[in-house]
Amino acid sequence: MTVQLESNFMLLGDADLPSIDLDRPHVTLAELLEEVSGRSSNTIQFLSRDRKALDEGWEVAINGRALAELPGGVETSLQDGDHVAIMLSLLGGG
Repeated sequence: MTVQLESNFMLLGDADLPSIDLDRPHVTLAELLEEVSGRSSNTIQFLSRDRKALDEGWEVAINGRALAELPGGVETSLQDGDHVAIMLSLLGGG
């Protein structure tokens, strides 16, 4: 399965890629996030400790739909060719 990736930072450190190939036919968003985290040259924690939600500071969308709109949350199943945007939330200030 191939998932297209988009982000507002370097997901995989110096080896940032536009997609990731997974050797499993069925993958949830949580599993994808753990896979990306494991392949990253940086220490990235996308999921909360209980793995049931995103950790603070992250926004994710699947095929343009925000995670909050998806009934399965981080357990949403991905399909081959899905587009997943993983964004670091921008903090305002002034």
